[in-house]
Amino acid sequence: MIEMFTARITEIDDIDIAFNELTEQIDLTKLKKNSGGIIFCHSDFIDSGVAKTISDRLGFNVIGMTSFANSDKHGFSLYELNITILTSDEVTFEAGMIPINRDNYMTATQQLFDEVRAKVDSDPALIFTFMPYIREVSGYEIVEAMDKACHGIPLWGAITNNIDFNYEAVETFCNGENNPAGVAMLFMNGPVEPTFIIESIPERNIANSRAIITKSEGAVIYEVNDMPILEYLKGIGIILAKENITTTPLMIYYDGAVEPVALGFYSLFEDGSVLTGGRMPVGTSFSVGCIDEAGIRETIDAGLQSIIRKEDREATLLLPCITRYIMLAPDQEAELRIITETLTSIGKPFMMGYSGGEICPMKDNDGNLCNRFHNYTFCAVTF
Repeated sequence: MIEMFTARITEIDDIDIAFNELTEQIDLTKLKKNSGGIIFCHSDFIDSGVAKTISDRLGFNVIGMTSFANSDKHGFSLYELNITILTSDEVTFEAGMIPINRDNYMTATQQLFDEVRAKVDSDPALIFTFMPYIREVSGYEIVEAMDKACHGIPLWGAITNNIDFNYEAVETFCNGENNPAGVAMLFMNGPVEPTFIIESIPERNIANSRAIITKSEGAVIYEVNDMPILEYLKGIGIILAKENITTTPLMIYYDGAVEPVALGFYSLFEDGSVLTGGRMPVGTSFSVGCIDEAGIRETIDAGLQSIIRKEDREATLLLPCITRYIMLAPDQEAELRIITETLTSIGKPFMMGYSGGEICPMKDNDGNLCNRFHNYTFCAVTF
C-alpha cells in the first residue's frame, strides 16, 4: 500500500517558515517505513535554498524540477512550491542525479541507472525521471538513452520548464542539489502497479490521410511521400512558418504501436527540412493534427474520466504539456483549474505540474509497455 500526501509552500525567503508551512499540511509522524518525495516549484525556491532545506530536513530521497505551474488539493499557482510525499511499508524509494551533455548523455544515463540500481536488490517497478532542457540534446534522445540503460523499465516524468519560455532558469533537483543539466530519477521498488494515462489530440482533430516518411535523419524530416516535407504540407493546406510551427502536431504511428504519439515541429531549416520532437524513422507513417481550445478541453475531460474510473487508486500524478496552457488563451488557467477542482472534489490525493515534454510508456501490439517521449499531451500515472 502507498499513501500520498501533498503540501504547498508560499514562503520563499524564510526557511523555517517554509518548513512550518509543510508540517502544517502534512503530519510527518504519519509517514510509513519508507518515503520518497517529488518537488515542483518556481526557480526562486531553489535559488533561495528553500527546496534544499526541505529535502535535507525530510531526510529521505527527494527529486524534482522547476515547473511552469503546479497544483494539488490546496490550490494551484505559477509561483509556489508543491511537495508530494509517497510513503509505504512495502515500497522503497531510491534516487540519484547526474549532469549530461551532448558528448556524454548516453554513458551518463547508464552510469546513473547503474548507481541507483546498485542500492536495491531488484529492478524497480517504476522510475520517476526529470530531465534537463539542453539545446544540444533532444528530449527524445535522453529518453531513448535512459530506456536503453534501464532495459525498458517503465519511465514516467518530464522535461523541466519554468515561466521563462527561453528555458534559461530551469533546474532539475535531487536530495538538496540542483543542476540545469541534471537527469534525476527516483526508483519505486516493490508492489507497484502503475496505470498510465495519455490523451493528446482528439480523433476529430487528426487528418484522415497518412503520409510516409521517405527521407529523415534522427528527428529531422527531409522528405515525405518522396517529396520535400514543406511541399507535402503545402499540398494539404499547411504553410509552416515560424509563427505557427509549434501549433501543428504530428501523430506518429511507430512500428508496432497501438496508438499514435503526438509530437511537434520544432524548427525550420534553410534547406527546407524540419526538426521535430522525436525520432522519425524512414517508412513511418504520420497524420497531421490540430490543437485548439476545444480539443484541449476534450482531452482534459477524457484524461480525468480515466483517472476517476481507477477507483482503487492511492495516488495520482499529472504532467500535462506546457503548450496546452499557452493554447488555452485567454483562459490559460483552465486546465489547472479544472484538474484541481475535479480531483479535489473527489477527495483522493493528486499532484500536477506542467511539462516541457512528457515521458510516459505506451503499449505495443503485444501489450508490452514501450517508453515514449510526447508533446501536447495530458499525461498521468496512478497507482
